[in-house]
Amino acid sequence: MKTYNCPQCGSELPIHFKHSKLSVCSHCGSTILLEDKALRSVGQAAALADLPSLIQMHIPFTYESQHYTPVGLVRYRFQYGLWDEWWVLDSQHRGRWLSVDEGDYTFEKPYHWLGDFPDIRNLTVGMELKQTQKIWQVTEKELALCIGTRGELPEAILTGDRMGYVHLSSENQAIITLEYPLKSQEAPLAYSGRWLDPFAIKVAV
Repeated sequence: MKTYNCPQCGSELPIHFKHSKLSVCSHCGSTILLEDKALRSVGQAAALADLPSLIQMHIPFTYESQHYTPVGLVRYRFQYGLWDEWWVLDSQHRGRWLSVDEGDYTFEKPYHWLGDFPDIRNLTVGMELKQTQKIWQVTEKELALCIGTRGELPEAILTGDRMGYVHLSSENQAIITLEYPLKSQEAPLAYSGRWLDPFAIKVAV
């Protein structure tokens, strides 16, 4: 773990993940971008209310005998409510996303989409796509707004960022998420993962 000093208030800014691109100061609430060897404040992070959840910042948990520690949080608002994206590190300090949408939990990591990304405007719920020799069905298509962040993240996700997203589902609880950022012509991103059994998540006490 490295420790920097917040450029706004001077407090310690511990960095648990060597590839972190953003961190929120726990003392003054400033959002700090980590740019090569420089730190840059881009304003105050929005205050996030604590939601009832198994997952809490820096509280370790285990799933299928693997240990994880949440070090960052992004909260999104969409048409039907809110969901949290936790950036968690395993015991080898490898990171992945843990999505928590009410009682639904999914682990996801970056995925290399084969071929050109489909145009989100042409995707509809129920449509089928072929990827990795599997048939994937569009099960959700929405717009999302980032309403706040905490901790440290592997990407510079800022309050107010908007994106379109599409969930694709296949057999064995597999899922692919396609994200379409709505700023500065950024390219779409893909993540693959699977649904988790929340009763198998064991939080350290």
